[in-house]
Amino acid sequence: MKMSRMFQTLASLAVAALLACGQQALAQENNHWQTRVPVSTHANVNSLSADPRTAPRPDIYGLQATFTQINPTIGPNADGTDLWPCFGYGALGTNPDCPTIGSPAIPFRLGGVVVGVPQYVWKLANNSGYGYSNGDGNGNGCDALINGTTGPSGAQYKPCGQIATWYEDDTNDSTDDLLQRIVVRQNNRVIYDSGVVDYGPAGPSVNYPVSVILNTDANFGYWTGAASGPNNGNCSANVAYPLTSPTFPGRVYVAASGQTCQRPSTGPATFTTSTILATPRYKQATGTACAGGVSPCYTVEWIKNYEIHQDFDLFLE
Repeated sequence: MKMSRMFQTLASLAVAALLACGQQALAQENNHWQTRVPVSTHANVNSLSADPRTAPRPDIYGLQATFTQINPTIGPNADGTDLWPCFGYGALGTNPDCPTIGSPAIPFRLGGVVVGVPQYVWKLANNSGYGYSNGDGNGNGCDALINGTTGPSGAQYKPCGQIATWYEDDTNDSTDDLLQRIVVRQNNRVIYDSGVVDYGPAGPSVNYPVSVILNTDANFGYWTGAASGPNNGNCSANVAYPLTSPTFPGRVYVAASGQTCQRPSTGPATFTTSTILATPRYKQATGTACAGGVSPCYTVEWIKNYEIHQDFDLFLE
């Protein structure tokens, strides 16, 4: 394929880090694509995998996909990450983002998660209608052209919601790259395209099976001055790509899709989400094919090994 993992409770669970890069991986260059990849592992994974009668076949399994409300303040945590998704961590509730939950407060243990409210109907205009009329929500409409968005990064980007996709990885594949691409369409018009987001390989420290949540803040269409494509507005341009060496660079990168985003309108919108484990193949390029004048550089083709689609619809008005 050329393109350009809530938790099940057992007696004991351990937490591993799937990727070294978290929500800050893209913060400087493309802040609206923020990610959180929490992982849970089964303590008795070996016994589960040893018996073919009880072990699932190696694959990735879709759990949930939705578009949710986001906190009014983007990146309020001390490390610059979003307030949610936020996950319980361990018996003592040692997650620094949200160590306690409830009233009265108790430690927020592993197995819990805080997310925004999902909705089917979303407003194109600022501060109007469902989710906003009583001061709820973040106050931003979903049409990037009229919600105050002025650019792709940092305070320039004003998302109306957050795309969250959850899946379980039972592949034991720690060497292939994790890829995701999300495209949102209205009829034949594209209003959002993430490009191919490469999170890199899980690495040898991960024990399987693991659950993963990928999330990104989003609005739709384009903002003032970004009407022309390809790779305009919410159709992502290249981020940290092409590469400077033929290997995963240790940070998330995005390969642009070449799509042209158009303005959203009233009516249904379809989210098409592909999550893939794939083997990268690098090809050297030179000259104008390289970003920033760094030559030679490397482009990537991916050989798909596992893939799931988590597609859903909502309505814009």
